[in-house]
Amino acid sequence: MKEFAIYTGLRLVLFAASFGILWVALHSWLGIFPLLLLALIVSSILSIFVLRAARDRLAANIERRAGRIASRIEAARSAEDDD
Repeated sequence: MKEFAIYTGLRLVLFAASFGILWVALHSWLGIFPLLLLALIVSSILSIFVLRAARDRLAANIERRAGRIASRIEAARSAEDDD
């Protein structure tokens, strides 16, 4: 769960930074809603490259947890078959 919180926090920071930079650069030409959408697009694209390591750690954690759950289910199923 720690990796999820870290990744989510980094995504929010990246979005806020993107919005701040776009606000300074474009606030006189665009309204708030177009700036929010543009910041969302920019931060999403940047996160593919910038947050790769954090995303890989999160995916590895999810895979480990899914493996443990699957092994518990399989152990319960085989124990049930032995009865």
